[in-house]
Amino acid sequence: MQLDSIWKYCVLVVGAIAVLALVVWLVDIIHQKILRSKFNKQYDVTVPRGVRIARYRGDGDPIGTLTLRFPYWKAAKRDGTRDQRTNNTSICYQKSLIDIGTWELSSKNPFVMYQTALALRAQGHAVGYCRVERKKRQAVMEQVNAQRTATSVANIVAQFKNQPTDFEPFCADLFRKLGWHAEVTPPVRDGGYDLRMVNPQGISYIAECKCYEPTHRVGRPIIQKLQGANSTVMAQGMMVITTSGFSRDAIAYANQVGVQLVDGDELVRLCAQAFGQSDVQPIPAEAFTLTRNELMEYIPADMRDRF
Repeated sequence: MQLDSIWKYCVLVVGAIAVLALVVWLVDIIHQKILRSKFNKQYDVTVPRGVRIARYRGDGDPIGTLTLRFPYWKAAKRDGTRDQRTNNTSICYQKSLIDIGTWELSSKNPFVMYQTALALRAQGHAVGYCRVERKKRQAVMEQVNAQRTATSVANIVAQFKNQPTDFEPFCADLFRKLGWHAEVTPPVRDGGYDLRMVNPQGISYIAECKCYEPTHRVGRPIIQKLQGANSTVMAQGMMVITTSGFSRDAIAYANQVGVQLVDGDELVRLCAQAFGQSDVQPIPAEAFTLTRNELMEYIPADMRDRF
């Protein structure tokens, strides 16, 4: 009899807790709907589902701040992917935030939060740039500066002296301006060439980029390496782009195997053709906007299918 009483008491307690949890959940849903309605009315922006809203007392700062945080594996390798040597499969989700006025918006999905920030900006509300955006803005400005100063071989070499690998995306952008499709080969997949390109006539190319001092000429081994890479890629054309020149042996071998050579003088001429008016053209706002692929770079490779 006593056991029956205890059992009934436990059932009542569990039932009461379940009802209380349900009430709290319903109250939270209603509260969030009210806050969403007020936020939408004030900012003319619809807050996506999955974003929580909180409100603070006081006037608040009309200039918003955006903080993007990305998930990571609790047990991770150096490249950010999960360490398979452990049984720990936990993912640490961090909240991305937008603070604007008396409002705080939060979500564990950085993509949703970034789109919300863009929507606020589109309505004329000031939302400061986050760390990831500032990084891209700096890269874009450096790229534009490189284009605007590419009036001589010396200027181009000086621009990439401290970061020679940036010469590759510079060359890719140069050929895009000339009407080509061009993409940089990821460093981990560099199979003897830096760029994959297709010219306006649809002819495919692979290209190697070398930012050298004018006195450092490109030799035959670079041409041979590119030709060897193309035995796998099977591009229709090959190209070597450099800020310097080519040795006689390299020129002779390139002519023999059909590799197109772009030396420093030709590079400057192409830059003048592609970027000649860039100093009078404003940088479009879209150039600073993060793409989904750029945001995805901050997500571990083995976690990206979740987004």
